[in-house]
Amino acid sequence: MLPWPKKIPQPNLPTIPETDLIPSTYFSIIQNGIFPKNWWLPTSEPTSDGLSGVGLHALATPGPAITSDDLPSDFLPFAHTAHQYFGFDLHHEVRRIRYIDTEVDQWLTVAPDFDTFLKRLQPHPIQLPELPVDPQIFGHMAVIATASDWPALFDHAREFMSGETLGQWLMWLAASDDPAKRQAAAEEYRFLVRYQPNLLTPNVTMNLQHLLH
Repeated sequence: MLPWPKKIPQPNLPTIPETDLIPSTYFSIIQNGIFPKNWWLPTSEPTSDGLSGVGLHALATPGPAITSDDLPSDFLPFAHTAHQYFGFDLHHEVRRIRYIDTEVDQWLTVAPDFDTFLKRLQPHPIQLPELPVDPQIFGHMAVIATASDWPALFDHAREFMSGETLGQWLMWLAASDDPAKRQAAAEEYRFLVRYQPNLLTPNVTMNLQHLLH
C-alpha cells in the first residue's frame, strides 16, 4: 500500500469504524498506506469501470462509517468513489466482500473473505476517463504511475484541474527521487510555460524553477 502524498492537500477520503466486526488484518494493511499497487479486480460481469473488472482506489482509514440510504444495513464499506462501494458483508460470520454500484443497481459478491479479495487484485494500466474524477482516483493513479504514465495524467489535469491543484502535483513530481519522473515534470513545466502559462501561479513557477534548475 502507498500513502497519500504528504505535500498534496488531502481530500475527503473514506473512513471506517475500528470494530471487531471486521478482520483485524484490514487495519494492519492500511498502516503503511491506503492505495493498492494492484488495484484492478476481475468481476463476473461488466461494471461501470470496464467489461472485465472494476477499480479499487483508496482504502478507508479509521473514522465514522460511510453511510447511504441506497446501501443495506449489513454492509460496511471500506472503499467509496462516487456511486461505487466495496465493503464487508456483516450478514455472514466470515465476512464476504461485496461490490455495490448504486447508480446502476449492481450488487456483486467479489470474494469469500478479505484475504482472498486482496489476492484477487491485479496490476492494471493507468486509466482516467475523459471527464472529472474524484480527487482520490487521480491521487491513486499519480502515486502508482511511472514516468511514462505522466503525460496522460497531465493531459487530464490540464483539462479538469485548477492551475493551483495541477501545480501541486507538478511540484510533487519535480521533487521525486526518480530522474525520469523529474524529467516528466520538467517537460510539463516547459509545455505550460509555452502553451498554457495561465495555469502556472507565481508560487508554482518559483518552486519549479528551484526544483528543476
